[in-house]
Amino acid sequence: MVLVGVRNEPQGPAYLPPSSRPAAGGGGTGHPDEWAGDPANYEFSYEVQDAAAGLDFGHREMRKDMEATGTYHVLLPDGRTQIVDYVADQAGYRPMIRYEGTATYPAPGGPGGQDEGYRY
Repeated sequence: MVLVGVRNEPQGPAYLPPSSRPAAGGGGTGHPDEWAGDPANYEFSYEVQDAAAGLDFGHREMRKDMEATGTYHVLLPDGRTQIVDYVADQAGYRPMIRYEGTATYPAPGGPGGQDEGYRY
């Protein structure tokens, strides 16, 4: 069997992980943490609401130096909203999860006499 276009050679340097050695001229590895030595400070948020499709979710995060704090939420199929507040820093990612609303489920023996469960 002859395979056309298949090479048994190592991939070129563009496909290898970055070297841990600084580049010639002391340019570093190019990792984002090395960019200009500036601290990472930002804020972002988004919300998506589409009642016809049953969608309601969003995320908000703020970062100051080495600590990010935020919250995100999503409307669950059972009608509750799951909310996750979190802190992410040198100690890791620490979520605090809570729910709002009351879970509701389809009545057994729905259309056609069968329990269809959730429909996505």
